[in-house]
Amino acid sequence: MAVIGIDLGTTNSLAGIYRNGHTELIPNAFGEYLTPSVVSIGPEGEIYVGKIAQEMRITNPSCTFLEFKRDMGTDRQYRAGNRSYRAEELSSFVLRRLKEDAEHYLGEPVTEAVISVPAYFDDDKRCATRNAARLAGLKAERLINEPSAVALKHHGMSDVMETFIVFDLGGGTLDVSLVEAFDNMVEIRAVAGDNYLGGKDFNEVIARAFYEKNGLSADQFSAGEQGIVLREAERLKRMLSESNEARRTVRLGDRDYVMEMTSQELVHRAARLLGRMSEPIRKVLNDSRMSPEDADCVILTGGSSRMPVVREYIKSICKEKTRVEPDDAPEESIVTGVAMAAAIRERTGDLKDVILSDICPFSLGVELYDGTFSPIIERNDTLPCSRTKTYYTYQDRQTALEFQVYQGESLIAAENLFLGSVLIDGIPPAPRGKEGASATFLYDINGILDIRIKNRGHTVHRVMLNRRMGLSDEELAARLSQLEKQSLHPSGKERYRLLAERAKRLYMETGAQTRERIAWQLRLFEEQLATGSAKQIRAAYVRLLLLCEQIEGNQITFGEFDESFWEEKD
Repeated sequence: MAVIGIDLGTTNSLAGIYRNGHTELIPNAFGEYLTPSVVSIGPEGEIYVGKIAQEMRITNPSCTFLEFKRDMGTDRQYRAGNRSYRAEELSSFVLRRLKEDAEHYLGEPVTEAVISVPAYFDDDKRCATRNAARLAGLKAERLINEPSAVALKHHGMSDVMETFIVFDLGGGTLDVSLVEAFDNMVEIRAVAGDNYLGGKDFNEVIARAFYEKNGLSADQFSAGEQGIVLREAERLKRMLSESNEARRTVRLGDRDYVMEMTSQELVHRAARLLGRMSEPIRKVLNDSRMSPEDADCVILTGGSSRMPVVREYIKSICKEKTRVEPDDAPEESIVTGVAMAAAIRERTGDLKDVILSDICPFSLGVELYDGTFSPIIERNDTLPCSRTKTYYTYQDRQTALEFQVYQGESLIAAENLFLGSVLIDGIPPAPRGKEGASATFLYDINGILDIRIKNRGHTVHRVMLNRRMGLSDEELAARLSQLEKQSLHPSGKERYRLLAERAKRLYMETGAQTRERIAWQLRLFEEQLATGSAKQIRAAYVRLLLLCEQIEGNQITFGEFDESFWEEKD
């Protein structure tokens, strides 16, 4: 049975499989590889995923959700009608869609997947990702860090010895890894990142500039209209990848507004975001005790790395000897590597001898009597790893020690992520500091922490696997039962629903005369769907599609601007 690789992204998700010596990307119902990570809940509880849900951001904003990956492992609830969903439940709908697409493409059941996660996802977020897979009917024992997947794809079966930095800027997260690769070994040396920095933040910068320039406030508009502004901001951002200046017309209510920006203005308005990008690079270099010129190149990947302002900024902070290489297919690099990791895990094909060595992204340790944190396994230790430290009593005649286990980098234990506690008793009474226990932490590549506390032959053993599931096993089973009753919208009819939602969205964005044309064609299309023959449905579909494309084509305008990246704005 096939094991697929899944890139569960903030903005888009996609799946792939490694076979016959290469990775095959798995198309969705529209024949596309990228499925937007957007979920919309219909009035009867029906679930729409991907392009249709993306259109429903405008037509059904209160029950349409996106960018929920950032809330994985938290208690945030997304409300749709009389039901609430956690981020992992919404993610499970995306995974279910990818699973169904894979089964249709491969012609066989798919029950297992390797899933990518940001390198800086902590234990809670990784647990939530596994839970999402379980809710989608997938077994996901192996999670792989996103930049590790990119490194695997980049080095492949190359016999070149190289040291490189992977700079992975996606829609919602930034990951940076320093990699050493040679022969069949890909070794991750250090990781750093920012779970709250990505392309969506640039969209918000452009949207805020739009409101400011037009003397508006976001609070003046409905959720659907705010969605229009953000969507247009994203489109303008993409236009700035092709030109130094971009301009769009935004229809809100009965008025047209201008949204425009130059690359140089984006640099100034997004200065804080750009500055944050240098911090993970600095961190991985310092952790590895390296300088920028020690790296052969910086690989820019992730869809948001396409922005010229990002590329030029990274070039500006790297030494001239360090090449900056944009990935030729940044949206697909992660899933390519994840599919390769799945093949390595299954020991199949020409990848069975490739070794991917990953590292622990956060320190693991215990709280001391004074509230400080004592790391046992350090950040960037190679996985799997085993470390032991001995701790002593801090009171006279103390007969037990309780080990409070945390994950993180803060000196103050309580500021880190609490994973659980282990108690060992039976310690012989003695003056403080004379008796104690050794704590052995073993952490494997699947994120399982095996703890053994030992004192004079007495051992307490505990495996800490996903301490904070967000949902207990009982709750998870109950939610799985409930979610199974909510069906995904049938993929065979998705293109019809997508076109209808696209037309409804354009109706909201355009003026009276255009609205009449949309309403007329949409009414005819829906009538044919209900009662028409296959030929009549196709004809109505084409007429509505051509109308939508004509309207959208007339909305786009381009401009020219010739100013260097670092030149001050007039």
